[in-house]
Amino acid sequence: MKKFFSSSLIAVSLVCLAAFAFSSCIFDSDSKEEKIDKDSTVVKNFVDQMMKQFYYWADQMPSSVTMNNKSVEEYFTAHLVKKDRWSWMMNGLSYNSMETGISTSYGFHLAQPIDYFKDYDVYITYVDKNSPLAKAGVTRGWQLTHIAGTDVATLIKNDRFYDEIGKTSNSFTFKKPDGTSADMNLSQTSFQSNSVTLSKVFTAADCDKLSKSAKVGYILYTSFNSNMKNEILSALNKMKSDGITDLILDLRYNGGGDLDLCAEIASYLAPATADGKVFVTLSHNLANKKEDKSYNIKRTGNSLNLGRLFIITGKGTASASESMVNCLSPYMDIQNVGGQTYGKPNGMYVFLYPQKAKEKDIDYAFLPICFYCMNSDGKADFDNGIAPKNKRYDDLYHDFSGEEDLIKACLTYIATGTYPELPGTKATKASQGREIHIDDGFIGAYIKK
Repeated sequence: MKKFFSSSLIAVSLVCLAAFAFSSCIFDSDSKEEKIDKDSTVVKNFVDQMMKQFYYWADQMPSSVTMNNKSVEEYFTAHLVKKDRWSWMMNGLSYNSMETGISTSYGFHLAQPIDYFKDYDVYITYVDKNSPLAKAGVTRGWQLTHIAGTDVATLIKNDRFYDEIGKTSNSFTFKKPDGTSADMNLSQTSFQSNSVTLSKVFTAADCDKLSKSAKVGYILYTSFNSNMKNEILSALNKMKSDGITDLILDLRYNGGGDLDLCAEIASYLAPATADGKVFVTLSHNLANKKEDKSYNIKRTGNSLNLGRLFIITGKGTASASESMVNCLSPYMDIQNVGGQTYGKPNGMYVFLYPQKAKEKDIDYAFLPICFYCMNSDGKADFDNGIAPKNKRYDDLYHDFSGEEDLIKACLTYIATGTYPELPGTKATKASQGREIHIDDGFIGAYIKK
């Protein structure tokens, strides 16, 4: 069930946060009626007209959606066509939290390496900078074994895991990769989140197969957030000054974001032969074809000169992240390594309500699918995801280093021209456990149930 006011959806579905303003002749947000109850008929009329005019499948919506006994989110959902698993909405508080990057949480992201490894234990995928966990020294590869003294497998079995991990304060026990344990008492705090979690250069010291002259850039990028634009551009500029010979862009936990920023980043990555050419075209419904728009590649003096690009992907790779693979492929060798992506070749506009209110004062943000993101060949056929060129599985047993399997695979290919064999599987005591539905890539303790 979609939970439209759960913050856990923020990083999963978002592709294009291009704010789209309605014509004032269509919606007048100055009337006194706008100030009545948030579940009023006025808001639902806003939803109805918005969907009829801009929804990609406007001609396929239910012919009659009644307002009676429906909340705003229920009314919005009732407009969606059956195939639409992407459109969503959130309240004003969640929207402003997403835009500012201010998060109140412990700062960890969790996953179970069930695919291939058949391991139902719970591991840290990455930790947010400035968070309580980061300050405590917790890193990727640590296993979460106990919460409040009870082992995680028991909590999951008894349906208590989500309740315990969602508390504002708790005690945690972790098992480090070296086998030692760490106990800590933590409280959720408010902190500024980040979009570039790690940026570094790998050399022969990290992978002995690399030549002595090789400099392989690596960026773990988790959100196309325009308010954090300087983070990714600074990382790319540093790669340029460091003289990297290859780049690994890790998007395995990146659920998307601002398409304008996506196009700008692509201009740093595309080769000189692609300069001035179309990166992505937004294709709208038949009634809105006049809104179709293309973003061109605009290289600068700081653009990288790469013949190929390694992109690490997984089921958390969605929307703008998938556009990086799809839309750069016509111009350069894209080596996408890892798992099949989420499958979101389309995008939405953000409709704020009340429309003329300041962003901090809005009640709702609506994000219906309004267009498909086509590459220069007119391709946008990945509703079910983009398959990797080298299929591999998220190695949660190592931190982001030359030993982590997906990074190691890229480095090995750069050095030898071939990908290594998959690592051996690992059986644990929890191998017969239950899967928990954790929202990969979202900041904090919110859980997707």
